[in-house]
Amino acid sequence: MRRIPRATLLSICVILVVALAVRVYLLTTPLTELEGDEAIVGLMARHILAGERPIFYYMQPYMGSLEAYLVAGVFSLFGSSTLALKLVPLLSSILFTLLIFVTGLRVGGVAVAFLSGLLVAVPPAFLAIWSLKARGGYIETLVLGQILILLAMDVGRRGQVALREAGAMGLLAGLGAWVNPLIVMYLLPIAVYLGLALRSRVVGRWLIVAAVGCVAGAAPLLAYNLANGFATADLMLGGAWSPAEIPHYLRQMVRVSLPILAGLAQASSSPTLFWPSFSVSPAGRPWVGAAVLGGFLLVAVLSARRLPDLLAGGPSAADGKNLLALLLMGAPAIFLSTRFRELVTEPRYLLPMYSAAPLLALLVMRARRFWRWAPPLLAGLLLSLNLYSLASQEPALNLPDTAPGSTAANRAELAHFLLSHGLEKVYTDYWIAYPLAFESEERVIPSVISGGFNRYIPYAYEVSVSPRPAFVFVAGTKEERLFVDRLREHGVRTSAGTVSIYNVYWDLFPLDAVKP
Repeated sequence: MRRIPRATLLSICVILVVALAVRVYLLTTPLTELEGDEAIVGLMARHILAGERPIFYYMQPYMGSLEAYLVAGVFSLFGSSTLALKLVPLLSSILFTLLIFVTGLRVGGVAVAFLSGLLVAVPPAFLAIWSLKARGGYIETLVLGQILILLAMDVGRRGQVALREAGAMGLLAGLGAWVNPLIVMYLLPIAVYLGLALRSRVVGRWLIVAAVGCVAGAAPLLAYNLANGFATADLMLGGAWSPAEIPHYLRQMVRVSLPILAGLAQASSSPTLFWPSFSVSPAGRPWVGAAVLGGFLLVAVLSARRLPDLLAGGPSAADGKNLLALLLMGAPAIFLSTRFRELVTEPRYLLPMYSAAPLLALLVMRARRFWRWAPPLLAGLLLSLNLYSLASQEPALNLPDTAPGSTAANRAELAHFLLSHGLEKVYTDYWIAYPLAFESEERVIPSVISGGFNRYIPYAYEVSVSPRPAFVFVAGTKEERLFVDRLREHGVRTSAGTVSIYNVYWDLFPLDAVKP
């Protein structure tokens, strides 16, 4: 086993310490406030420890429950808490940073590796925040994809596949297919790269071993679909799709998604909150999207100069940079061809583009050919942009608009109020319901009436048969106004109280007049 040079080891330590420091700091800010979809993963982990065995994220036939099982392991060691829940994506994001460093080392040496790692250790806000979300295995999928990239680079360099590598790649590919459909962003470029790099050796015993590994990794996904009429495939392939829509979504991707990835605009799942914020952000000017596209194309074109060699089977065909170039160019095309292309204001299905960070670092370091001070100046500019994107984030935009102002602190007040009044069953908004259930250790059981749907049916049933449920709203929201109008329309008598930002209604009579 070769010894790691001291300079490389020191660089790794610096990168990992910086990455950890940035993420630990973010965990102390409102930017990483627990939200409803994350709380679901925490609840799944609790239920796993209680004996449940979910295959997917609750109430959907995709996005496997690997993250919830990992969180369950953490809960078994440290107890159930939001911090313990966030520990899994935190450690995964540190591992992703290390893998990016190793990728940079493969394609350009220590200097490129250091800058690659630094650009992910101090990343644009979108990557930073999504790398700390326990929300269906996004950061874990990036880890799986990056390992696959490194394995594929080794195979391409040698021009042959060892059976052990084939089994590992198949296993990781199958596992990724179960965990998150995002893995396709890696699998397609890797398949093209290996097909062209191996050429005459693309068919062999290794394919059988890889297929066995893939079946093993995807076993939960395959078993579920065989028993449920291929529900995952139906969902992924369903929905109307027309090539005529591509120009519209391409414009949206260039105008909105790429600037978000670059840190020039803040993502949001709420169009109501996103567009006013976007209009005053640096990306609100039309030329900014064009400039980001120009930068993206510059990196893609300069990095793809050896792709013709890959196509022709030349001496540099198996260069690992070719694989990263295929990923960088392929990810937007794949994104536009899937049902997830509508998520332009929260482009989480473009996260794999960050895996190509070593290409950007490589071009920055090569700028020394033109001016020796160009690399540090460009690196400083990129890191300053990343720091600006982190510093300019508005916590409210990271949460849905149906539960504005809901935080762990005021939900604790709400839980105390409810339990002190004997109100363990509540109807409320999705983005209040599941954080409230998780943070109260399921002493408060919710059913969703706005902002989403019931992901855990046993909760909804318990509330539906409760003779004394409460209704909880953020005061002054549209959802509360509609509820109050129904009370008046049906002449319902109720007790009411206010705690922090919430209004609570209970002892409704007649209950059936307003009960969902």
